[in-house]
Amino acid sequence: MPDVDVAGPDLKVRAGGCLWGKVRFTVTGPVEDPHVCRCTHCARRSGAPFQWWVGFPLAGLQWTGEGDEPTWYDTYPGKTARGLCSGCGSHLAARDYGDDSVVGILVTALDHYDTDAALTPTNLHRVAEAAPWLAQCASGPAVPESRT
Repeated sequence: MPDVDVAGPDLKVRAGGCLWGKVRFTVTGPVEDPHVCRCTHCARRSGAPFQWWVGFPLAGLQWTGEGDEPTWYDTYPGKTARGLCSGCGSHLAARDYGDDSVVGILVTALDHYDTDAALTPTNLHRVAEAAPWLAQCASGPAVPESRT
């Protein structure tokens, strides 16, 4: 499903899904706190030095793929659950227990994330926990694209 601007940025329907396309979703509503998290937990879980998150109203989330909904794992028991595709392992979402208003979506799980200006990170969370070489790497010379 293509992204559709129904009636302004707060009602834009954004679509996304896992690497294989088994788990698909749409989110509608205002973008909340697009940020990069550099905490040890996000790094270890994702295999990357940081993750790019954004919040959306939980009421605006709809699972649409053949797998319906991701498999939810308590990564912080009793506090936070993460949604992953049970087939390909893609990280897709997070929800905090006790907060039924917002769902966290990994920005890179959204289709067209690279051209949606509303998703530009506005915060760097947990900077003190970042890999010490990250700032140096960001300002270093350009490296040819890898095909890993």
